[in-house]
Amino acid sequence: MPKDTKRMLRKQSITGFNLISMPAIQLTPQEADRFIDCIYDQSVMKNYARTEKMSKPTQYFRHMGFGDGKFLYPGERFDESKYKKQWTHNRIVLEAKKIRGCVAVFDDDLEEGIEGPAFKAHLMKIIAKQIANELEFASYMSDTVGYQGLNGGTAWCPDDIESLWDGWRYQITHSQVGQRYHNQVCGGADVKQACYEGSGAEWTLPGDIVEQAITAPFNQEFKYAQMIKNMPAKYKSAFGLENMVFLNNDLVTQDYITALSNRATALGDAVFTGKVAPQYGRVPIVDVPLMPTNLGPDAVALDSYGIIGTGAYTDVMLTFKDNLIIGIQKEIKMEPQRSASDECTYFFYTMKVAYAIENINAVVLTVCLTHKC
Repeated sequence: MPKDTKRMLRKQSITGFNLISMPAIQLTPQEADRFIDCIYDQSVMKNYARTEKMSKPTQYFRHMGFGDGKFLYPGERFDESKYKKQWTHNRIVLEAKKIRGCVAVFDDDLEEGIEGPAFKAHLMKIIAKQIANELEFASYMSDTVGYQGLNGGTAWCPDDIESLWDGWRYQITHSQVGQRYHNQVCGGADVKQACYEGSGAEWTLPGDIVEQAITAPFNQEFKYAQMIKNMPAKYKSAFGLENMVFLNNDLVTQDYITALSNRATALGDAVFTGKVAPQYGRVPIVDVPLMPTNLGPDAVALDSYGIIGTGAYTDVMLTFKDNLIIGIQKEIKMEPQRSASDECTYFFYTMKVAYAIENINAVVLTVCLTHKC
């Protein structure tokens, strides 16, 4: 009897079975061919970051600048007192941290379960996608000082990889004079508060990425526009707006598209129908699904923004491509370990990564932005 026929007869005789790795689920014969995983690669920010290969656990970058004072003087006014003898400098540190994990693939699951031997290859793809997602979230929201424990939040515990680094968001919001990530050569990031309405507010109409006045002439205010204005001119000239990027959750992009669709313009129609990729002016708008939309609360103190699960706010970041840095000392390594007693193979995965920002002054971050769910 052909092997395929035997296999078909054997499958027809099965009334139900369990995967060892999913013991609470009984699978029917109709489910025995393949499964559909719901893990999707949502990591986007890595595509706009620079990957730095690290030969050692710690790597340094040094900024140099002229500091205060002029560099050129009228000839008749120039003397020894105007010699430029000391420059300013700033050091950026990439410190790689080890992260590990393990998954078990049981023999019976490969021999009799879903997809057969292909189950292992499918599982490896799921692992890779999930690792990318967890690293993306950690790159943005990590902190080593218990910041997430403020204002009713929950600090990262030692078992969370988010406790290993200070992520990009923490670095940006703690980059002013006297703070840990202030760049003494270039300066700090420009952090905007979209929900603030008090003295010195950045916006006439706080709230969503696009707001419309309720009185004539019913003008619309685009927060993307203000962010571009606040990006230092030297970076716009050096890199060009087309080489910058807005990074935000897809809900923010959808709010922007909805606002454009309400305008009878060629751009609004083109973006709404998908003929043109979303952008504001010459700056592309990129969806980052893993940027949180449950940040908060609404308060005047800047440290009150960015606590997960305490509000319904989100962020928008404007920077140039490759300004964010991902340091990799050890790329992901997967090693199998056979266990005859458990009748399975354990797959251990290890990598060492770090996060930094090349020029934090070339970042404009809008926090406490509202969005329509």
